[in-house]
Amino acid sequence: MRWIFALACSIFLGIGSGWGQDLPCQEVQSVPLPWFQDLALEEDFESVDSFDPAIPAPSVNNLSRSDGGMSGRGGFGGPGMGDPGYKAAWYPSSPISNSQTPSDLGLVRQSISAAYPIWRKDGDTVLLTAGVRNTMFSTDAILPDTQQLFPQQLWNINTGLMHIHKFESGWSSGLKTTFGSASDKPFININVMNVSFFGFLQAPAKNERDSWLFSVFYSPVGNVEFPLPGIAYLWKPTDNLQASIGLPFSVKWKPVEDLTLSFSYIPVTNINARATYLLGNGLEVYGGFEWLNEAYFLADRAVLLDRFLGFEMQLISGLRWELSSNALLDVNAGYAFNRYYGNGQSQFSDLQDQVDVSPGAFLGAGLLFKF
Repeated sequence: MRWIFALACSIFLGIGSGWGQDLPCQEVQSVPLPWFQDLALEEDFESVDSFDPAIPAPSVNNLSRSDGGMSGRGGFGGPGMGDPGYKAAWYPSSPISNSQTPSDLGLVRQSISAAYPIWRKDGDTVLLTAGVRNTMFSTDAILPDTQQLFPQQLWNINTGLMHIHKFESGWSSGLKTTFGSASDKPFININVMNVSFFGFLQAPAKNERDSWLFSVFYSPVGNVEFPLPGIAYLWKPTDNLQASIGLPFSVKWKPVEDLTLSFSYIPVTNINARATYLLGNGLEVYGGFEWLNEAYFLADRAVLLDRFLGFEMQLISGLRWELSSNALLDVNAGYAFNRYYGNGQSQFSDLQDQVDVSPGAFLGAGLLFKF
């Protein structure tokens, strides 16, 4: 399956100079792409970005941001609509604490993702998104209940289309559908494939400064198994403080010019807290806490509705450096704890085949692009 990464890299790195060339040369207009800019394809192991109420289409103006740098986290950055590029993370082997026989587990996780505008006219924008994530495990662990081998690798491959419309009244709407496969044997049969969707409607508040956000999101390998509705008031009292009050919840605050504090929460276990300090000359440092999760459909699972789930908390710190107007380097390290995997329908059910991994350090890096 490694050929998938080689093919994806060739496509994504070569495609930027082609797609979008024929878009009309006009002033870039902001289109609403709020909290689910990463959640939109959250078949991935990641938390979500702090709220950003308007992302210019077709390009992001500021590659090195002071929003807590929450896209490109820890090398996770699964297939989504965050910064396009390549990311990787390495976890050295750590003991499995509940194994009947001595066993360790280490992993390498890598991902490549992209989102490009393929059509825009007046208030309409259509984006094509694609992503591949692969996790390769180094372990001889046995799943304790079924006595099967722990998966040696997991894949999440998906592509989708998103349509965004901005009304003359100031209202905005969006709809996104995604097709893919998250499994140890992707696309081997229909039982490991999935279709996800989300939609939103954003309406200006009476003060014409804030707005209301109504949304719905569903993914078979998302954080919850059912459609997740959301309603939030997008509050921006000053340029240094903005918040999404409701679901999703997030807040971003700049107490001083070069320091940004941010926090975000998406039900049920996606939490991200981060502090970022801008050093200048395109260089910033950050640190924070993340509570993450992932889900897959194993090809040989005994119960069709079961998902192979993974959970992790981590403390992370890193450095982001703007190499050029089109490229950003992210290097980070951290400490992962409360790590475990198992089969079940949700984290609230009794997981079968639970494997508890001891805490340990990790290293991550990412090379991100804008076209």
